[in-house]
Amino acid sequence: MIHINKSMRASALGAMLLLGVTGCNVLVQDPPTALTPSDAFANADRISKSAIGMYDFLQNAEFLGGRALIYSDVRSDDTNSSPYFSTIVNTAATLPNDAYATNGWTGGYRSLYGVNYFLQQIALNTGKTTPELEAQYIGEAEYIRALVYFNLVNLYAQPYNFTSDASHLGVPIQLVAPDAVSAFDPSQNLSRSTVKQVYDQIEKDLLDALTKLPETYTTDFDKTGRVTKDAARTLLSRMYLYKADYVNAAKYSGDVITGNRHALNDSPVTPFSATSYQTSESIFSVAMNSSDNPNTNNALGQHYGGKNRADITVTPYARIDTTQFRSKDRRRTLLITPAAYPTAAALVYTLKYNNASFDYVPIHRYSEVLLNRAEALAQTSAGVSAEAITLLNTVRRRSLPNIPAYPSVAAADFAISGKQGLIDAILFERRLELAFEGHRYYDLLRYKRNPGRINYGDDRVVLPIPLVDIQQNPNLVQNKGY
Repeated sequence: MIHINKSMRASALGAMLLLGVTGCNVLVQDPPTALTPSDAFANADRISKSAIGMYDFLQNAEFLGGRALIYSDVRSDDTNSSPYFSTIVNTAATLPNDAYATNGWTGGYRSLYGVNYFLQQIALNTGKTTPELEAQYIGEAEYIRALVYFNLVNLYAQPYNFTSDASHLGVPIQLVAPDAVSAFDPSQNLSRSTVKQVYDQIEKDLLDALTKLPETYTTDFDKTGRVTKDAARTLLSRMYLYKADYVNAAKYSGDVITGNRHALNDSPVTPFSATSYQTSESIFSVAMNSSDNPNTNNALGQHYGGKNRADITVTPYARIDTTQFRSKDRRRTLLITPAAYPTAAALVYTLKYNNASFDYVPIHRYSEVLLNRAEALAQTSAGVSAEAITLLNTVRRRSLPNIPAYPSVAAADFAISGKQGLIDAILFERRLELAFEGHRYYDLLRYKRNPGRINYGDDRVVLPIPLVDIQQNPNLVQNKGY
């Protein structure tokens, strides 16, 4: 488990307090370490700004500031072997002290610390804001904690169905933010919970958050950059897909759809344009600006964009057979470069992330919701689900407006002549639509398929638990193979 030292606690308090000191000259303020928790939770205004501070922790440059998506995608079959991330792409070369594995783990638990700290402090300062806002802030914290754990358990543990009861090792469940004294108490040397226990905690947080979060906010920024009930429903639907609980996956994705608060944009490019990050297609994103982490060091556009560091090329994705990933598909012509079918030597980049300094990190888009429900219905239907086909066509025909609707397909298309054909078509559409958003690797693993450069079931499908944490915590068990 990651030990919380004085500097981390001061960082957590400082981030919240700096958001809380408004209307005065920052130059004459006491440094964050000279302030107390009661300052950050002294009144309704301070508590409101402390709640916003949780999103600052979510921007962690090594985790959901972008790298958590990258750590899965660079190991999938949609990217080339990235030299910059070579130590986790070439799994045979991954060591327990790998910098990316260590930084991702630390970044995730730092994000959790900020959320747990907020929950502790608001419990100690109840009644200083309205009951409705207090409940909302708690719901936001619970969603963020669930999102962080969902990414941690999938990065550092085998998929849910790796064992029949998900009893294999997951990650430690830390629900408190210890102070500088208790951080080194033996009780903080947590063991790894099972994957089932981690998923149970995620489910518990999300279901409670769902009762507390608002359906929407008043500003476009908040509608995208702060979590809502639909964000919780979407993460629940994804979590249930990963558990193969398709009934619940269909329910919660269906609740988003019938709510009519979200819709696909006319173009698949729009959600990734810096001028339109806040459209209704984007249910929740980790919002960034040029002053935030990851800024120029870790921004998705730096790694994925061809004009900057250009660490990640996507030639395998671009070389998907054009009879299936059609030459006129707008995800091919508008979201990868070059648009033409590339030669083996061509360097191809995704155009989803192009801002050299920052990009919003897409967590939930409406197209995922449609495909989540389509897959869940396809799995639960005794035959071929007509609604699943309609949902699939909705996503597909946004990028191929003139293509015949399924199941009237050309010979080269997936033949939806049976249940498995429909499932395969939906999984393929997920590959095209959700590419480079942190989905592909996990979609393959949950179906027990080889994710790219490594075989399903290999010990090194998952990242190692950082060596430094193994050395500090005698109760931590390393992943097999490391």
